[in-house]
Amino acid sequence: MGAKAALETAIACAAAGLIIGVIGLTGIGLKFSSIIIDISGGVLLLALIFTMITSIILGMGLPTVAAYIVQVPLTIPALIEMGVSPMAAHLFVFYFATLSAITPPVALAAFAAAGISGSEPMKTGLTAMRLGLAAYIVPFMFVYGENLLLIGGPLETLLSVVTAIIGIIGIAIAAEGWMLRHSFWYERLVLFAGSVCMVIPDLFTDAIGVVVLVLVYIFQKKFRQDLLVRQEAS
Repeated sequence: MGAKAALETAIACAAAGLIIGVIGLTGIGLKFSSIIIDISGGVLLLALIFTMITSIILGMGLPTVAAYIVQVPLTIPALIEMGVSPMAAHLFVFYFATLSAITPPVALAAFAAAGISGSEPMKTGLTAMRLGLAAYIVPFMFVYGENLLLIGGPLETLLSVVTAIIGIIGIAIAAEGWMLRHSFWYERLVLFAGSVCMVIPDLFTDAIGVVVLVLVYIFQKKFRQDLLVRQEAS
């Protein structure tokens, strides 16, 4: 049973090793920074998205520390050259190198868990990715709001951290589809949008996020109370 469970993980590691080997042998890794800047056209958001994809691919099949070290000379210089602070750039890459463990098609942590539990590997990987959805958003906030990295005044930093925590909880609620009751699809979309506003370190977006989350909470609470009343009446 152990051998059978290890086969899927071993195949995933072999496939990831081919990709990493090609990058090392061709020397394309040394040109990564200039490639990212050229493809993004100098647009920071595009550069971050390309760096995210690169970090996840290069992190496939590697332990977290190894995945991070591999990418330090490849993708981080491009972000720093585009004006991102070194701390934010390093943590951005580190986060996505870690998330490669739950990102299909080579989600080694999820595949290992699937082997232990006997579940379907790809389905387990997609579920892990959905439950970890908030983690794919937080690194972008490191770049656009350094208060989350405890850089800045104490009041601004405290406000950013508290609202970000609330936002992450909201994103988790939207991903799971449950607040006070099972959430409808449109409630989940609204919750997700409002929660992302909370994570963004800005007073205006925080205010929007608070209003959205409170309204959804009140709506669900009233709906639940009405349902209880109807059940008692019947």
